[in-house]
Amino acid sequence: MTEQYVLLWSQSQNALHIETLAKHASLNRAAYADNTPGDYRLLVAGTREEVEATAANIRPTMALRDIMQMRSAA
Repeated sequence: MTEQYVLLWSQSQNALHIETLAKHASLNRAAYADNTPGDYRLLVAGTREEVEATAANIRPTMALRDIMQMRSAA
């Protein structure tokens, strides 16, 4: 079976992160057990190629958000 990956997005950091589904589930279980808050949101799960393709498709939106944030801070 092909290993599954997840694409995560952080609103506060305007950043993407890719990790295996197994690692993501393990970290979420630990966060639940410790009652730890989190910022990253799962956007998509799939093969590494599918996740990378989705990340490439949404990077322009993230770049635009960075520009808008810099303008509003000025």
